Amino acid sequence: MEAGHTAFLLSSLAFALYITCPRMTAMIATQAKLTGINPFLVILTGSLLGVPMFYLLYLILKHIGVGAAVIAAALLDAGAALLMGGLDLKAGIELATITVFVYIGIRVAPIAA
Repeated sequence: MEAGHTAFLLSSLAFALYITCPRMTAMIATQAKLTGINPFLVILTGSLLGVPMFYLLYLILKHIGVGAAVIAAALLDAGAALLMGGLDLKAGIELATITVFVYIGIRVAPIAA
């Protein structure tokens, strides 16, 4: 296998591991429990629908910067909460707090390393 293909596969695997987080798993389990839908189909369809959104975030990061990308990601997260019927004042405060800490982490981590 060529070095370029190896780097591509390793990067893709790392990304897959990164997006497979407990929070997403809990959301899928909750959706399946509440609606009786097939979790595998939700995972598959949601992953496909997410591809252009991931690319949009990449373009925002590349052309506008990390602050705009974090805000866009928070808006997407709020959209998910609205679709699930779970965006109230408490959830909004939690989302805003998480967004602020993500932004701070992105800025501080390179300095601390």
